Amino acid sequence: MASAVLLDLSPLRDDRTFRNLFVARTILLSGVGVVLVTVPLEVYARTGSTLAVSAVAAVESVAFLVGFLGGGVLADRVDRWRLVIVSWLVSGLAFAALAGNAVWVSSTVLTAVFVAINGLSGAVCLTAMLAVMPSIVDRAKLHAVGALNTVSLRLGSVLAPAVGGLVFAVSSAAWNYGAGAVAALLTWVLLLASPPPGTGGRTGTPAPAEAAEPAEQESPLRALRTGARFVAREPVVRGVMVAGLVGMLGGGSVVLVPAFVDARFGGSPVAVGLIYSALSVGLVAGSLGSGWVRDRTRPGLLLLGLMVACFGCYTAAGAAPTLLLVLAAFVAAGATNALEEVLRYTLLQLRSPDALLGRVNSLFSAQGMAGAAVGAVVAGIAGALVGAADALWIYNAVMAGVAVLTAVLLGPLRGATRESIEGERT
Repeated sequence: MASAVLLDLSPLRDDRTFRNLFVARTILLSGVGVVLVTVPLEVYARTGSTLAVSAVAAVESVAFLVGFLGGGVLADRVDRWRLVIVSWLVSGLAFAALAGNAVWVSSTVLTAVFVAINGLSGAVCLTAMLAVMPSIVDRAKLHAVGALNTVSLRLGSVLAPAVGGLVFAVSSAAWNYGAGAVAALLTWVLLLASPPPGTGGRTGTPAPAEAAEPAEQESPLRALRTGARFVAREPVVRGVMVAGLVGMLGGGSVVLVPAFVDARFGGSPVAVGLIYSALSVGLVAGSLGSGWVRDRTRPGLLLLGLMVACFGCYTAAGAAPTLLLVLAAFVAAGATNALEEVLRYTLLQLRSPDALLGRVNSLFSAQGMAGAAVGAVVAGIAGALVGAADALWIYNAVMAGVAVLTAVLLGPLRGATRESIEGERT
């Protein structure tokens, strides 16, 4: 019974290449988390200028966006495993350059340059990793891969910034960057020693083969348009992307937490920290308990239901009278969001032809960045309009209504069965 509910760890046990890739992805995401917290601290400590911090952050964001989109095109043109190896090495060298700059040069311009290189190569590497995974693991275990990816993302995005801030406080930015460089080098050696992936278990016909035009015959912009055309025309993939965009707007709820706590619980920093921690606990718990989703006969309907439920959890948190109930609601929101991520990843991998996996994953990653940013802005506007005490529940109640309408409009995704999504196995 427990094995049917808990996360399936067999991909880690059964395949050394996937195991090493999982370790590498976790370290890379941790490096991204360290950079996200260390660079602003370093630049502000050096310049005392919030404008300089904003400029470097903007450079980093643009580099990530270009890396995701360009990485998708590259992942569909060249050997994906080789792309992982090369882009990983570049990312590690960028960490080393950031450490050297922090120790010997202390140039903000060079910090921006090396951060851009790190962001560009890191985004390319992450996209290539996502695209290569279906060739390593049998498609029947893609739900488990999606859950493991979510765990790795949360370990990197939640723990790494906290550790990076602590290390910066007691030592310097150079220690953070240096640790990133050493970890990247060791993991690069680990990847080099891994057996290159073969054709794996990607069997069957998950999507129309004619949807994939040969990327090597197209310019980069035309190749991106081909990927976008496929996303727009394939009903299940289109539905997943639309649902993903709506669901990601819920991420804006976190920007409302400090003002919400100030209005309802006396502005306690401890309460703010507990709420953020509760969300993280829910995300990890949802990933670890995601084994049951692989057997659902209507995964699209489940995804849409979870999207509505997640907004409902945030709404309940905003209306809860006690901090304990708020924490419980945030744990539930995190768990449902993690299950959404697992399903979105799995559906995209199953329905996208191999020749377009890089571009589809890159478009989804870019959408994730944009959706989270837009959600933060919209939630902030809601907070300004309705007041801090009620913004959390009002914003999410409205978004729950939007999610219900989205579910009604996405008929092909709602009606898709597991058999139709996976296609005929051979």
